[in-house]
Amino acid sequence: MTKRVLLAEDEPNIVESLTFILERSGFQVGVTTTGRQALAEATTETPDILILDVMLPEMDGYEVCERLKADPQTADCAVVFLSALDDLQAKVKGFSLGGADYISKPFQSQEVIARVKTHAQVIRLERELQARNRELQGDQARILNSI
Repeated sequence: MTKRVLLAEDEPNIVESLTFILERSGFQVGVTTTGRQALAEATTETPDILILDVMLPEMDGYEVCERLKADPQTADCAVVFLSALDDLQAKVKGFSLGGADYISKPFQSQEVIARVKTHAQVIRLERELQARNRELQGDQARILNSI
């Protein structure tokens, strides 16, 4: 199954570069350039992974992440922050709001791919575990009803 990545970035060169490397690695990539667009797109068609620039127009990446994590429909989306803000405080804030990872600009393409692939695998495993737990709960309910 192709994993869907939503890239929320307002710098055209970075959008072009990341789109190329992600698509070449087998990901389906959607692009938005503002925080509001990212939130609307993620709510409409939930991505597996959201690569989110911290400094976006209209709504910053921190607020987008906070809103996505508060919504049960989008809460399991892995948010990977991408930012020129490289200080500890910026990273800790991203993680405290529910971010799964933080990549500093300038980035290395191999690092981005490795991190995105890892988060795609984690999301897949979490969803499989949730499905198996639902099956087991159904089995348990059927057993109890038959007793």
